[in-house]
Amino acid sequence: MIEARDISKSFGGTRALDAVSFTISEGEVVGLLGPNGSGKTTLLRILTAFFPPDRGSATVAGVRLADDPFEVRRRVGYLPERAPLYPDATVRRFLQFAARVKISDSTRRDERVAAVARECGLADVLHRPIGTLSKGYRQRVGIAQALVGRPHVLVLDEPTVGLDPAQVLELRQLITTLGGRTTIVLSSHILADVASVCDRVLILHRGKLVLAERVDSLRRQVQRAGELVLRTRGEEAALAALVDGVRGVGRLAIERADDGTLLAHLAHEQGTSDEETRRVREQVTAELARACIAAGWPLLELGPRSRTLEDLFVDLLERE
Repeated sequence: MIEARDISKSFGGTRALDAVSFTISEGEVVGLLGPNGSGKTTLLRILTAFFPPDRGSATVAGVRLADDPFEVRRRVGYLPERAPLYPDATVRRFLQFAARVKISDSTRRDERVAAVARECGLADVLHRPIGTLSKGYRQRVGIAQALVGRPHVLVLDEPTVGLDPAQVLELRQLITTLGGRTTIVLSSHILADVASVCDRVLILHRGKLVLAERVDSLRRQVQRAGELVLRTRGEEAALAALVDGVRGVGRLAIERADDGTLLAHLAHEQGTSDEETRRVREQVTAELARACIAAGWPLLELGPRSRTLEDLFVDLLERE
């Protein structure tokens, strides 16, 4: 559905994208992640034919950008980060306007407006001016206008920015219902948004594609790359020596908490399978407990701390 090959784009002396290549299959929901300034919005604007790349090529919904950018625009629905809505227009009139732009058959326009209003949960507010709606409903209106032309590809740029937690959950649910029927590219710097609705993740950093991986695979990596947390009382040097004496465990950090206790973040060896890793973790935990008890130290906390996808994301960017 989308194929990008060595896409590069510069603005003056700034390289926004550097030889980015990837493919997205039909019906996939793919998250585009990266810190601010990583090139996410530039890539989306190229894929939506807003402007061409300096080098490289892209095919979107079966059409090469270089051959027919106008046809690409007809096949793509786009919600930019700041949706260009008209606050004085009612939801119905705004969607009718979008339908006139995107649908040549006048008999189908009202049908599509009614359909996307139902799909996006807007049927009860069609009569209301857009300016009177909450931010969550305005985002729904933006998605509805992007869907009114039955696009092959839906592109969403930071769709949850500025929403409260309840609105974020509602928008995630809407995106989930659209997945499978429509190919979706979701750009965000919020990992939780991407992890909750996407099949696969593309991570950009400084204009380069540094990771393309399925979300379920990333979750398995995180689960296997666990840490242990040990909290006790004593001296840092003595705790470091105790940890160093336990086979199969290494120090990540030892710090003194606000309450005066010592908190040690530890990493243990990994097995060749999830089951073997679990056994190693249990063995290391038991040995740490015996060592603390033998030293006469109180065990205030000892157990696994599963690393999060956010940890994995930060580690990746630090390596890059």
